[in-house]
Amino acid sequence: MKKLITAPILSLPLLAASAAPAFAQTFNFDDSGVPFKDLGELLSQVLILLFAFAAILAFVFIVIGGIQWITAGGDKMAAQSARDRITAAVVGLVIVVAAFALTLIITTLLGVNIFSGEVQFDPPTGGDIFNPAP
Repeated sequence: MKKLITAPILSLPLLAASAAPAFAQTFNFDDSGVPFKDLGELLSQVLILLFAFAAILAFVFIVIGGIQWITAGGDKMAAQSARDRITAAVVGLVIVVAAFALTLIITTLLGVNIFSGEVQFDPPTGGDIFNPAP
């Protein structure tokens, strides 16, 4: 067991001494075909698309549940299934709206505006988060 611990420790200086130096090179990357220039812009666009897609999907499920309820024709199981679908869609929509609101609150507190198409860092001036300046 002692050999397993001491062998790597003793060989580290030898490995460090025998390492060849690395020389930096410049590399010009053609970014004309890249749709985004930074990760913040990509995150902004992805979040906007996800929130919009989730809201549209919840609306579609509410409409499908409404159509199921109308066409249930007195069948209690079909009506219950439609009611469950509508309830799940409304809960999903509430979660999406809450996530959007939470994202806005967090970005406002941190001073980062990610929904403007580009990420801008605007830290709050004066005071702190809990006691903002008037």
